[in-house]
Amino acid sequence: MEDVFGFEGIVAPRPIEHLGDSDFSFGGQLTPPLKIHEDGGESGCGGKVWIAGELLCEYLIEKSTSDAVLSRMERGLGQTGEFEKILELGSGTGLVGICLALLCETRDLEVYVTDIGGLIGLMQRNIDLNGVCAKVHAKELKWGDPLEPKFQPEAGKRKVDLVLAADCVYLEKAFPLLEKTLLDLTSCDDPPMILMSCKKRRKADKHFFQQIKKNFQVIEIQDFAKFERYLAQRTRLFQLKRVHKKPLMFSR
Repeated sequence: MEDVFGFEGIVAPRPIEHLGDSDFSFGGQLTPPLKIHEDGGESGCGGKVWIAGELLCEYLIEKSTSDAVLSRMERGLGQTGEFEKILELGSGTGLVGICLALLCETRDLEVYVTDIGGLIGLMQRNIDLNGVCAKVHAKELKWGDPLEPKFQPEAGKRKVDLVLAADCVYLEKAFPLLEKTLLDLTSCDDPPMILMSCKKRRKADKHFFQQIKKNFQVIEIQDFAKFERYLAQRTRLFQLKRVHKKPLMFSR
């Protein structure tokens, strides 16, 4: 198993579980169903489907149509334009990005599912399994590393329209790295929308959100059908909006 972000020994090996192929139709909303192969923990904690990923899929399904991503979502935070280039962080199996590609089947999307190098093979396997190679691309992206030119904003303009992150808040020593990547992706005048789902497991999780509130407005999303069901399982969805601090003005 590849070491996660260089923090050797922090993440304990997982027992063999969640091994093989599964179908995800989300209550019959995806037909045919999405197929995901889980590797039983061989590649670490990213090799299985987590509940926060299912929540994000449910939200995308409810708020999107076959030809437009999040067309049914209330955009109260100033997001402009259409969502055509999508980047998922910490994709693991690739569930969320693949779900979006299948959902918006008539839209010419460019979806990147990203994670550490040891998960590229699993993500690509699931891309092939669902026949979405033309839309979904598996890439290595280590949080905290410089972004590739295709993702890094340039001349004040974003390169990505939508950033998705499901269950990425799990390793406290990686919090600064995840924050840096989010800051890099939003270092522009028209930052991408960020949707982040997470399951609360430990007290340390709140430290991440306390820290990023220095640079992001954090808004909990509650206007979806299964909000109460996921809340009962301590799993929540947030929208992050970059807050650019205005330079101080001094009078002469």
